[in-house]
Amino acid sequence: MLNLSQASRIFEKAGLLLKGASADLTLESLSCDSRFVGENSLFFTKGVHFKEEYLLQAEKKGACAYVAEQEYPASSLPFLLVRDLRLAMPLLAKEFYGNPASRYPLVGVTGTKGKTTVAYLLKSIFTEAFGAEKVGIISTNEALCGSMPLKKNGTTPEALELYGILNTFAESGVKAAVMEVSSQGLQYNRVEYVPFDTGIFLNLSPDHVSPTEHHSFEEYKEAKKRMLTLCRRGIVNLDDRYAEEIIRSASCPELYTLSLKDHTADFFAEDILLSKRGVSFRVSGNLYNLHMPGEFNVYNALAAIATATLLGVSPEVIARGLEKTSIAGRMEILEKNGVTVIVDYAHNALSFQGVFDYINSFYPDSRILCLFGCQGNKALDRRRDLPEIAGKRADVLILTADDPAFEEVDAILDEMESHLPPSASDVYRISDREEAVRFALSLAKTGDVVFLAGKGHEKTQIVAGKTVPFKGDMPCAEEFFAAVPVENKTEKVMK
Repeated sequence: MLNLSQASRIFEKAGLLLKGASADLTLESLSCDSRFVGENSLFFTKGVHFKEEYLLQAEKKGACAYVAEQEYPASSLPFLLVRDLRLAMPLLAKEFYGNPASRYPLVGVTGTKGKTTVAYLLKSIFTEAFGAEKVGIISTNEALCGSMPLKKNGTTPEALELYGILNTFAESGVKAAVMEVSSQGLQYNRVEYVPFDTGIFLNLSPDHVSPTEHHSFEEYKEAKKRMLTLCRRGIVNLDDRYAEEIIRSASCPELYTLSLKDHTADFFAEDILLSKRGVSFRVSGNLYNLHMPGEFNVYNALAAIATATLLGVSPEVIARGLEKTSIAGRMEILEKNGVTVIVDYAHNALSFQGVFDYINSFYPDSRILCLFGCQGNKALDRRRDLPEIAGKRADVLILTADDPAFEEVDAILDEMESHLPPSASDVYRISDREEAVRFALSLAKTGDVVFLAGKGHEKTQIVAGKTVPFKGDMPCAEEFFAAVPVENKTEKVMK
């Protein structure tokens, strides 16, 4: 534990302190959410929409002091003023928890596409190597310490929450951990001061550009570059168009490369065999099998192989881990009544192209029905990219909801529709996603492929800022085939 005077000195030493406070107040917890404050908690006044009333709520719940970039006269608590709150949070959290990630190898995975898949591939490999209860993971889907679920918000949690999770890993004696690192997690310093053993750069394409995320692709790219400045060793996908730029900006002491095309890469995949249900390939003579289809999953598996190899895991153990991996909502395939249903979390241009490439390779004569939406209040470029891609590569389109947040679904669908290519003539829009899934399947005939994109494993929708239950794409499909289809109200877009 720390006291307030120690916290003041930590900020001063880092050049962050503007005004200190000398008080022998023992800090028992750190918080930046007034809803979750305990006795003797140090409260951080984080957020562009922060209100003074949040500080007063924290004070009532037991906060003993606060950290801010400005003074709040309404509060009687002692305080520390800092020049950058987002740097102050991870700095103090690291000291408060005793630098927990230094007690085990922590792997950070970033990229526009594939982060979750690589994280779970590594979790499976680490489970084979160290045992299920000795592995930690922080992913888009969940945070787990062994089999114990941990509370978290977002793909990469805020620094205080993140360091708390990393500390739980340390106290539980994990032997290895892996986490997805989002562009916002990098830009807003949520992972600052985290001693990553290994950082992985998978790929990069324009995404997450909006008023609430990144203001430009350049800003997004610069955020992603930071991953290889925070780790002891980095791994870069040489086949990505931005690989050379990423390598030039890396400052990690060790740097390794992977490729499916360049024999000079440190980790090169060869003898690649793609099938409808998986892939097999060799790396340095060792054979690996993966029950997840698509060439893009060769890249994901190769990143996991490179990481585990550098951590000293044997090829035999790596192979067992890869072969046992399955991930809900990632290239899940259901075949019923002659119809193939593919459920995938694909929600940006790069991932859309990857799934369509797979479909074209293994179902070349099939009619393709694609159901998708675009999220509200974020990643606005997807409203252009996804309709353009799907409009050219699918025969039938069903536009529907995908976490509309604070926007109206119909307004999002209007914008998506405006970017459809002239060739997209068979288009439907159905706001209710469960109804849309049923309708898409009712259109399918023997030999067709129905691609349900965007939600993956998720069983909630974000509507008007609230999380509401949603059956899920695969459960909807399974239910459809188990029952007699019902008539659905639809609106066909005339092109």
